[in-house]
Amino acid sequence: MSNQNFAPETQMMGYGYSPELNEGAVKCPIYQTSTFVFKTAEDGKSFLQMAQGKPGHEGEKMGLIYSRINNPGMEILEQRLKLWD
Repeated sequence: MSNQNFAPETQMMGYGYSPELNEGAVKCPIYQTSTFVFKTAEDGKSFLQMAQGKPGHEGEKMGLIYSRINNPGMEILEQRLKLWD
């Protein structure tokens, strides 16, 4: 189904959530961790540079860094709030 046929209120119910990225959970789990593991040190460096707004990372997807900067629940909330813009 196309999301364009639904009001933002309806789309927000499940928009932006991917069970594959969350151990298959049907709804977004609550992550109470403070830090996340990087696959490589280079990934960690790149994610921190993106969070600081440093150039050279256009088109790259930022990973999880620290729960006060970004976390899965916050990212889903931000994507759902974008529906209202």
